Order: sequence, then C-alpha cells, then structure tokens
Amino acid sequence: MTQLIIPIANQTAYRTIPRNRELGHVIDHHCDKPARSLVIDWKGDCFICSCEAWLPIPVGHIRQFERLEDIWLSPVARQLQATITDRSYAECAVDRCGILDGDILQDHYTVSINIDESCNLACPSCRSESIMLSSGADYQNKLDWSRHIVGLLEKTDLPVWIIMSGNGDPLASAIMRPLLHQYRPRAAQRIRLYTNGLLLQKQLSKNTIADHIFEYFISVDAGTAEVYEQVRLGGSWAQLLKNFDFLKSITDQNHAQVLLLFVLQQANYQDMENFILLCQRYGFRGWINRVENWGTWQDFAAHDVIGNTAHELHVPTVQNLRSVYQRYASDQIRFESSLERLAKDKSPIV
Repeated sequence: MTQLIIPIANQTAYRTIPRNRELGHVIDHHCDKPARSLVIDWKGDCFICSCEAWLPIPVGHIRQFERLEDIWLSPVARQLQATITDRSYAECAVDRCGILDGDILQDHYTVSINIDESCNLACPSCRSESIMLSSGADYQNKLDWSRHIVGLLEKTDLPVWIIMSGNGDPLASAIMRPLLHQYRPRAAQRIRLYTNGLLLQKQLSKNTIADHIFEYFISVDAGTAEVYEQVRLGGSWAQLLKNFDFLKSITDQNHAQVLLLFVLQQANYQDMENFILLCQRYGFRGWINRVENWGTWQDFAAHDVIGNTAHELHVPTVQNLRSVYQRYASDQIRFESSLERLAKDKSPIV
C-alpha cells in the first residue's frame, strides 16, 4: 500500500478540519469526485477532490502525467478512491462536503487550475500578504506547467469543465492571463471562471474566450461598500458594480450563469442580507459558505464565528443566519451544507 503523504502546506487544513476516520460517520452515499475531479495547486500537486482542504493528499505532480486520464489511475488515487468504495471516507472532511446529505454525482470531469496565487487583492481570509508573480524561476516553472496542462487538455476526449482558478485571480495573473487569451477549448470542454470580478470588462470585452465561459464564480463576501472594502483589501465597490453591469450585458446574451460567493466570517456576518439583495438586484445566484482556515490569520478562531462556539458573536451570527435562511433560502440563494444544517436546527444555540 502506498504511504499517504500530506505536504506541509496542506497540514493546517488536514489538522483543523476533522476527517471521517475521527468522526466515524456511517455513510451509505456515493461520491464521484475522487474519480472525476482534479485540483492542481500552486505547487503543481494534484488532488482528486473539488477542494484540496477536504481531501488534502496529493496523487502526484502535474508534470508526472502525460495523459489527463492517468491522474485518476495513479496508485495514490486508487487508494483514496478505495475509501469511497468501502464507504469509510477515512481521509474526507465529510461534515463539509455534503456527502452526509446524499450522493455526490458528477457526469463530467473537472480540472481546477490553481497553479498561481497571484491576485490584485489581498483578502485576509485568503492570504497574509499581497502576491503577484511576474518573473523569476518560479514564474517560469508555472508557465511550463500551464503549457503542459493545456497539452493534457488538448489530448483528451473527456468531457471536462476547466476551472480557473481557486486561489488567485486568472484575470490578474501574468501566468493564467495568457492562457485565457490564447487557449480555445475543445467541443466537450467548458470554462468556469473564478474571479473577484474587478477586471472582467478590461480582460473580456474583446476576448472570444468569453464565448466558452459557461459560469462565473465571483468572490464578493459583502453587500455594501463599507464591508466590501474591509474584507476585500484593495477592492473598489464602485468598480465592482461597474463590472457587474458589464457582466450582466454579456450573460443576458449568452445565458452564462453567475454565482456570487460570500465567505461568512466575523467582519461580514451582519452583511449577509445585503449580499443577498445584491444577488437579487442583478439576477445572479448566491452561495454562502463558512470560512476555512488557510493559515492566513494568526488567530483563526477570532474570525470563525460559526465553528468557534465560544466566540462572543457566535450566538448573534447563528441567529442572523437562521433569520436570513428562513427568508431567502431558494434555488437562487444557497447555503453550504453545514450552514444549512445549522440554519434548520431548532435547538437552542450553544
């Protein structure tokens, strides 16, 4: 049996998010993710889940593989997939991913290209300092990985959703931006673009790649200028709304979907309703998620008003969550599974 090794950079997430080997849930549901999902992180490591924090064990480095299909057939991948088949979910963060609520089925493959953390913002929940890579050996390596990934995508006939990107902004990245301007997906390939939305008009107004983007996932974390410019450091609320106007004009024509993202934390728990009203204003969908510990705060517990039940704002946050959920939860406004369970819980808040 291959030894499962957790890289140092992923150990914080592994330690702080419980795995089912400790939780001991009896699970009869099935998950397709480890057989059809791929996340390529900033080190070039490959993870077979839609979130590397939920299954933080790499199956190899992207440069090791000459075919996309080989990633899911590698020895470590097979070992992790076996924990799904036997229903132990031993290494999975099952209280975060939704498997406790039902089957997680996926009829397509996903490739999340997260190789560059460069971003025009420095949000405290995501990073402890500004990151913008544009020269040097690391920059050249990542350009090489980018070209290799394109080669893998060009050689496969699998139906693939290409996701750019989960830990930086591809529209701001000197590594990802050329890919967006030059790459043309195959017939069975579609793009989901993760971005903070501030460069949409500048980078996409004359770019035909927009014709291949079927979903925009935009991190907002706020519903007002005051909160936005606190949690999205370096961002401008006025510029964001200008880009939303541009995006609305595009999606009204090509019917691409837009999902606005809200990470619930101490700084924005009172802005949840305003965020939902923003979604309704533009006709965009909304997704509310709990904050994860990426090791960027010295005292994560001080910001985690959901998981830290001793936090002085835990009770008012849960009260607000339940009120907002009762009034707004719908197909348009969705909540991460653990938040949904908490919102539906009628027992006293502890």
